[in-house]
Amino acid sequence: MPPTRRPRSASVPRAETIAERIAERAREAGPRARLGSRQELREAYGVSIGTLHEALRLLQSTGEISVRTGPGGGVFAGESSALSDLVRSLHPLNIDGPLYPQTARVLEALRPLVFADAVDGMTAAGAMSLRQRVTALTAARDGDLQTFVRSSLEVFATIVSIPPAGILTAVAGSILRTQMDTLRHLSGPIDPQWRADVDRHHDAVSDMVGALIERDADGALGRASDPAFMGLFAAVAARATP
Repeated sequence: MPPTRRPRSASVPRAETIAERIAERAREAGPRARLGSRQELREAYGVSIGTLHEALRLLQSTGEISVRTGPGGGVFAGESSALSDLVRSLHPLNIDGPLYPQTARVLEALRPLVFADAVDGMTAAGAMSLRQRVTALTAARDGDLQTFVRSSLEVFATIVSIPPAGILTAVAGSILRTQMDTLRHLSGPIDPQWRADVDRHHDAVSDMVGALIERDADGALGRASDPAFMGLFAAVAARATP
């Protein structure tokens, strides 16, 4: 019998809000500055001791604060370090500028690793799944733009899912989901001016999949770098902006 999932504490959302406020206070105070005692912070933010403890736990996990006991103790701003600065810059995550070009750039950098893992983990079932995705992409050439683009991204999602789940799979999969969400506003038929690019994109994807099935990662990378392949996605991304 699977274990029963514990309900999420109602204090967690409140704790995250308080954690943000304490983190801002720590940034303003500077590294190692004393922020106050637990009691002083609880009174300053008007929260229960349980909520404060959860907020402090969240901040300690990222190195944004430290808690000391005994005389002269209390809650202190964390040490400044490259790692803690990076964590602070990502919490909360704010992405400025067009999202699709950023995700495309990251995926392009990850592609050699993704393809190498796919080649190493290729199985008969994986090859069959890829062929099915290419068949769906072929059928989508005569459909609407959103279906074609989604079918292409589904090919890459299948490639990512071939090796056993790991950090690379999780990262690449997350970026692909972001791309799919970014392109959700696409609608309408494929523009005639894009027909040649759509056909070249389809052929590049088909050849890329064939190379992966033959365990030729370099050949697959070459086809994925086709200018028409990348250009089509940039064009549809611009159209997808609501």
